[in-house]
Amino acid sequence: MSDNKKTPLIRSMANYSAVLFFALFLVGCTGAGGVKSNKASNFNADLGIRYLQAGRLQLANEKLLKALDQSPNSPIANHYFALLQQRLGNTNKARQYFTKAVGLSPKDPEIRNNYGSFLCDNNQVQKAIQQFTVSINDPLYKTPEFAYTNAGICYRKARNDVKAEEYFRNALKKKNAFPSALLEMAGLYSDRKQYPRAQAFMSRYESVGKSSPKALELCSIINQKMNDIAKSESCKSALLRIFPDSAEAQRVN
Repeated sequence: MSDNKKTPLIRSMANYSAVLFFALFLVGCTGAGGVKSNKASNFNADLGIRYLQAGRLQLANEKLLKALDQSPNSPIANHYFALLQQRLGNTNKARQYFTKAVGLSPKDPEIRNNYGSFLCDNNQVQKAIQQFTVSINDPLYKTPEFAYTNAGICYRKARNDVKAEEYFRNALKKKNAFPSALLEMAGLYSDRKQYPRAQAFMSRYESVGKSSPKALELCSIINQKMNDIAKSESCKSALLRIFPDSAEAQRVN
């Protein structure tokens, strides 16, 4: 895929391209009432992110606003509300709540990863890389492959494919069957016109990853270049059938 095609970064949410595990934790406070308030806030924040994952944005907004009302300084509530605002395209508000979440919990690698994704989406590549690096360097971060892959995607956006490949390979060292990194490597080698290697990574992705517009378009392109017309047409057909309204479907149609 060419560099000018927008690649979504991997957020720590179930259907933002990959799954991360959120740890619900209590914000330090005093008094039984404060503990109950924080528990209630975390519960509503968790409901809010589940609604966001399901695309039920109005309900997500209601639950997250309630969580913030119950505990304005909850890193969880601020983090999730920032993700919602990013989804809604409210860039300034998303930045405000990401910044607050990072300030409240500066060592949380998932918040840093998602904030990095936000910054990269808004063309602040170097600042994004700094956030991913904090996550990567956290020895307690259970899924550094997410931050490595996001950093690679951001380097590709900056047209530094050498550095991007380094980070994708680091992600695969952490988890050799990590779907997002495999797909990015397939795209990188396809752009270099090294189609046999692109096809090898695509094959590995297909054994562990899910169908997506990007994956199906890339599958069609790579296999066409490798003269596997049947496989190329199969991927194209699936793209048009499953994701008819996607930008990728419009390009191949």
